Formats: sequence, structure tokens, C-alpha cells
Amino acid sequence: MVRSALFLATALLAPSLFAQVPPQSYAQELVDSTLAAHPDIAIMALHVTPPKQADNIIIASNIGRIGKKADSDDMGVVNTGKPAIAVNAEGDHFEVELPLQDVTHDTVGAVSIVYPYKAGDDKAALAKHAEAVRDELRRKISNVGNLTQPYQFDTALPTHTYAQQLVDQTMAAHPRLLILMLHIVPPGQSTNVVVGTSIGRFGKPADDDDMRAINTGIPNLEVNGRRFEVETRLLDASGKTLGAVGIVLPYKPGDDKEALKREGFAIRDELRAKIPTLAKLMEPVAPVAVTDPNPTATLIGRSTDWHPGYSGDFDHFGVDVKGNRLFLAAEDHGSIELFNLKTGQHQRTLHGVETPHAFVYLPEHNRLIISDSGKGMTKILDATTLKVVGHIKLEPGADSAEYDPSTGHLYIVTGGKDVDMKDCFLNEVDPLTGHVYAKLKFDSDHVEAVKAEHQGNRLFVNVADQNYVAVVDKKTLKVTARWPLSGATTNLSMALDEADHRLFVGTRNPSKLFVLNTDTGATVAMLDAPATSDGLFWDSARRRVYVPGGDGHLGVFQQVTPNLYAARPWIASAIGAKSGIVIPQLNRLYLAASPGEKGKGGEILWFQLGK
Repeated sequence: MVRSALFLATALLAPSLFAQVPPQSYAQELVDSTLAAHPDIAIMALHVTPPKQADNIIIASNIGRIGKKADSDDMGVVNTGKPAIAVNAEGDHFEVELPLQDVTHDTVGAVSIVYPYKAGDDKAALAKHAEAVRDELRRKISNVGNLTQPYQFDTALPTHTYAQQLVDQTMAAHPRLLILMLHIVPPGQSTNVVVGTSIGRFGKPADDDDMRAINTGIPNLEVNGRRFEVETRLLDASGKTLGAVGIVLPYKPGDDKEALKREGFAIRDELRAKIPTLAKLMEPVAPVAVTDPNPTATLIGRSTDWHPGYSGDFDHFGVDVKGNRLFLAAEDHGSIELFNLKTGQHQRTLHGVETPHAFVYLPEHNRLIISDSGKGMTKILDATTLKVVGHIKLEPGADSAEYDPSTGHLYIVTGGKDVDMKDCFLNEVDPLTGHVYAKLKFDSDHVEAVKAEHQGNRLFVNVADQNYVAVVDKKTLKVTARWPLSGATTNLSMALDEADHRLFVGTRNPSKLFVLNTDTGATVAMLDAPATSDGLFWDSARRRVYVPGGDGHLGVFQQVTPNLYAARPWIASAIGAKSGIVIPQLNRLYLAASPGEKGKGGEILWFQLGK
């Protein structure tokens, strides 16, 4: 039975092995787009030996582990060409490992595909589906070097254009066609680059062969192993030269080269008839929609017109499910925004706060606590009238707050660089009276999220400027352990899966999702996450982690086992949508999109969570 370390062992990163592969590689784009097109796949990874390296490693996956060396099962597939198929030990996943091939069917590595599985599922059908997915990949891979190149050489160049649509349609119409690439000088630019391609490399500048074909009109005809390459001028319908087209067809010794040349020219002429102008090639085309029968989250509403003049950042949400109220801290506007929870309609703006950050709602006491870093300190509100009835007097800079229902105590972080203090404090207080039970001083000017065990005696605290998680004993309010984070800095957000003893930590530089074992403090997984996130949420019902990013994406990570997390395709949200809240009772996730310093207006978005 397969015991692939990819799926069953603890994640270990080996970035030195992967130094020659860009983070946004073409291989990773293939994994991401394949998962979007095949939502029934739980896990996917590509193993190859990158150029000028000796080890076969993971170069792309949705479970991290980039740079991890292939094990004996992986290498057996690569060396023998025979697939490895098995149900995992737990009996809930079906693992298929196949030779990864390029357009000429040469083995370039291995592809691992894992499906959810239950007893009685058709293993033969799953294996056949995996082979079909591998064959889809085959038509998109020129060679190993192609996989390790950037998907976009120029990230400003659009990829969903009429030029790319032509390439996709032509590849589908000509099964013999191995590779097709269109080179032009886009309007307003001066460099001839790839704008349509079956093998990535968007924005790659034309080489000498491309430019010679364009400038002289003499095609480049070349046999390259089992490939016959035709490079000639790309023309529009009127016969005007626009750039170059590269056409690659299969070849074997003895094939009629003149016939292959005519076949290539016929494809060129097909393209010519469909290109009225150069500008047409760069017209945007909506990407083909992929219907996911079980989406992880679906956008079902947004509220955009409630505060057209707002600028700056929002912070966190609070919720009163029974009262159908959603609260949002407008920290840079000095207000609380109140929404109808179910409809998303904005109901009113509440003043009386200065710089609000976090909410703690205590329905049994009819109180709403708002951490406020302004001079007026943290507020205690009557939850019915929303009027201030008390204050919690602490050092300036009250920000992150965590309520522990097992003790009835509230923990609030104060101090730090935002209020010109060199130290931060964790304050243990009575949320009803404001009485301060104890303080813990951190020799740090940036302490962020706090999470409390409900069944245990520990608090977990992000010490963001020193890149570690502090473990605090609730009884003594003293630090008992420090868990360092390696591979990223600025740990801001946090969530806790207490049942499985896992702590989730989000970082900013770069954006990563860390998974820590709370029994040992060890990092068991680390995955790429959306950028500029200010929130992280654990959904115990669906075994998922959500990470909203200010870059306009919602990251979704599925727990496969407590040590293994599969990144699902990111979901489009809105620029600035970096904070949010998950409301399990409604199966919803809400995001707040901050306009930031340069924008105006804000919005909230809400998503229905999938099964």
C-alpha cells in the first residue's frame, strides 16, 4: 500500500532546494487552475527535478511542503512509469500517483492526486478520472524548465484576453497541436511579448528567432527531438504583420517536413481569419466559469452605499445572532456601524467611541464591550440601548480582546507602538465591572491576537514584533513557553481548534498560515495565504480555516488531518476585505472591505458557507 510522505508525514520545508523556482510558478498555476476545474479533488501536488538540481522535490501543491524531497513511492512512479494507487490508513482518502508527462509524453516527474473516499466508492472510476486530469496537464507542459518558470513574466499583462481565447479554441480544435504561442507588441508598449499561450510564460519577451521571423518574413522551421517547430509571422485578417506565432507539431524520423510546414501554416491562416486588429487581441474576455457543485463559500450579498465618504480602515466585527445585529468597528472614523445581520442593510452609525477595535457580546448580562484605543478607554455598553454604562480603565492602546467563558474573564491587549509605548500588556479584567485582576507585561511594542482554551488553562498570544507565540498560564498570568515561528514574520491573527490541539497563526511578511501543535508548540504545516490579512477563522463544523486578504481574496484551507491542510482555490472578495467573522448559526462569513488611506467608501460582503 502507498505510504506517500506527501500525505502522511509531518510537513517539512526545504526552501534551499527550491531557490530556483519562483513562488508564483507555472507549476503552481497549473495546480490552482486544476483544483478550480475539478473541485472533487482534495489534494494535488507536482514532483519534479528542477533544472540544475539533483533532487526530485515538490514544486507545487495545495498543502504547502514546497521543496520537500520525493520519497521512495514518488521515485518508483517516476522511474518505472507505473501508477501507485491506494486507500489511506484511515480509509477516507483515495490516493493516485501518476507519472507527470509533457506534451510529447516524456516523463518529467510525478503528479499526486487525492480524492475523498468512503467504503464502496468506485476506485476504478477515481483512478480513471486522475488519469484524465494528468492528460489535461500533459497538453500544458513543454518541459521541466517550463514548470519552474513564472506563469506571468509581466504580472501587469492580462491573461484573460481574446488572444488567449484564440489559443484555447485552437488547441481544442487541433488535438495534434502540441504548443501554440502568440507574440505581439501590446498597444501602448514597446516590447514584443507572449500574449497568448498553451504553456504559460505570459509577458515573456520575444527571443532572436521570434524577432527574425517577424523582421524578415522568413519562417523558422526546426526539428527539436520529437517536435517540429514552425515560427512565422502572425497576421491580421487584412494581412498586416502583428507579431509572431509559434506552432509545435509532433515529429518522428521520416515524417514529411513540408507537410508539417503546410499544417502549421494552415493553423496560422485559421488564426489570421479570426484577428481583425492588433487591439482586438488584447480585449478582455471573461474567464470560463467553473461550476463547483459544492463551493466552499459563495458570495450572496454586499452592502456598498452606506458610507460613501468613509476613508481609512475598519477593524473587527461583533454579532448578536438572536437580536439580528452585526456590529463593525470603524476604527479610523471613530464610530460603530450597525447592520441587519440577515439582510446586510445598514441600520445606524453609533458615536461615543474614539478608536474601536474588537467586540465582546455577553447576552446573559446584556452587555457589549468594545476595546477602544482612544483616551476614553474601553467601553461597556448596555446591549439594548447601546449606551455607555461603564469603562475599563487600562493603559492606552486597547486593541485585541478575548472572552473566556470558562472563567468569565476578559483579556485585553494594551500599549505598544501605536500609542508610543515600548511595552505591551495583557490585562485580565472583569468585563462587567471593569475590575483588573492582573497584568502581564511584554517586552514588546506589538502584541496582537489572544486565544483562550475553554477546556484548558492556557492563553495563546501573538508577539508580532518578535515572531513567536507566547503561552500564558491563566491561573498565574505568566508566560510558560515561547513558540517561535520560522519562515515568516509579523504574526497578527490567530484561531484555535482546541479539540484537535491545533493553533492557527497568520503572518504578514510574507503571508502564511501556520498550524501549530498545542501539545508541543511544533509547526506541523505552513501554507501560502492571501496578503494583508487581519483575520483568521476556524470553522469546526466544516473543518476549514478561512483567511481574508486585503488583496481581494478569501483563502480557504481544508483540514484533511490535524497535520495536513489543503488549500482550496481562493475566492474573489474585494480589495481591502481583510477582516471578517464566521457565524456558524447562519452558515455565513462576513467580510469588511476597508477603503484604506487612498480610497473612499466602504462595504461589507457576506458569503454562504458550503458543506
